[in-house]
Amino acid sequence: MLAISCEIRDPGIEAHLLRVQNLTEQLVIVHNRRCQLELSKSYMNHIVHSSILHDIGKAESPEGILYKPGPLSPYERKIIEMHPLMGSDILNKISREINNDVISSLEVAENIILHHHEKWDGTGYPHRLKGEEIPLEARIVAIVDVFDALTSRRPYKDSWSVERALSFITNKKESISTHPS
Repeated sequence: MLAISCEIRDPGIEAHLLRVQNLTEQLVIVHNRRCQLELSKSYMNHIVHSSILHDIGKAESPEGILYKPGPLSPYERKIIEMHPLMGSDILNKISREINNDVISSLEVAENIILHHHEKWDGTGYPHRLKGEEIPLEARIVAIVDVFDALTSRRPYKDSWSVERALSFITNKKESISTHPS
């Protein structure tokens, strides 16, 4: 699995990627049912299977930044904020070698990779997309990625409780619905 190849550079990434994929599957099912969107099984599977690739661009990030135990400098933050663009570039290089039968799956993967750090209010990166400009699949993975990051111990922070993480996400008005909350 391509995404797991990042394990060589970041020992914790495999567990994060698998948790994100598992949580994405649960959220897609609940969201589809709750909002009565009638998303196709194929589309939901594309989201779930592509979610594991969301951080593939970190393979191009300097280890000194990935492993830094404290806060990032403004320069380091700019570097790490490039990982969605680097991930999109990696996927595009790979897609040149693939036949057209999987193109729709790759479009979902690219949306997730490129836009999983965008925010509903337009303050995210790399393109500062706002609201429904952010593809649904990227909104779903963004919520899951934030939740997992908050509830996992990192070199620079302790893990948060599930309740605290959900409160943070709710108060930030992160949204995956088709309408702002």
